[in-house]
Amino acid sequence: MTRRAVKFGRRVRDAGWVLLWGALLSGCVTTTVYQPLSALQRPAIVDPQLANFEGMRVLVRCVPGDYIEASDADLLCRKVGVLFRNQGARVETDVPRNGRSSRNLQEGTPPDLVVNLSSRLLHKESSGPLWALTVLTLTIVPAYTEYSVAQDVTIRDSSGFLLASDSLKARFIEYFGAGVWGVNWVLDAVVRPPEEEITGDAAAKDFSRDFYAQLSQLAFNARVRADVLRSFEPRPQSGGNPRQTGAVP
Repeated sequence: MTRRAVKFGRRVRDAGWVLLWGALLSGCVTTTVYQPLSALQRPAIVDPQLANFEGMRVLVRCVPGDYIEASDADLLCRKVGVLFRNQGARVETDVPRNGRSSRNLQEGTPPDLVVNLSSRLLHKESSGPLWALTVLTLTIVPAYTEYSVAQDVTIRDSSGFLLASDSLKARFIEYFGAGVWGVNWVLDAVVRPPEEEITGDAAAKDFSRDFYAQLSQLAFNARVRADVLRSFEPRPQSGGNPRQTGAVP
């Protein structure tokens, strides 16, 4: 083998190492598996593509916490706002900061529905020795991180009366390893149908689909309940003298 061939082989090897470590550091060898839990498994009959909240005023309030920061809560509010706008609602969003809301329900036109969203981390598990082995074997042995989250939803009217509530739970398992990612990428490209793919942002899309469907169903249930309760309210009496039914003395 000539000196030029040896030099070329070294360059190819070095380039391969650079690409490998770039892939590892960028996280593109991470495969996320989404598992719906609790209410996310229930079927939803409301079609989010229809005008289910035509003309209604909806206030979406996303509360930051230990698991979700204010910037992420703001992004969540914007996405949920788009969800309800696509169904005909007039939407306002609110992200409380320092425990104070920027929207006073006593001012202006009160909303018909107030949707409160808050997130919690329920469980997180990862193995330190396994991660060390993954690094030593250049991800041939994959590592994983498993965590469960809950999205708590409460829907009230402008007076604070509770119309609907639920806790939507999901589990995510992140596998870190070039081998696992490569096998699943091939399966997604050759075998699995699009709705069953697990590489790329498939887990995020699947969770969003289930979450938006359940949130639309909860809001629709809250609207129906509010309409039913409103039907029991006493009707205002019309003006004029009351009707006399007896004989006039």
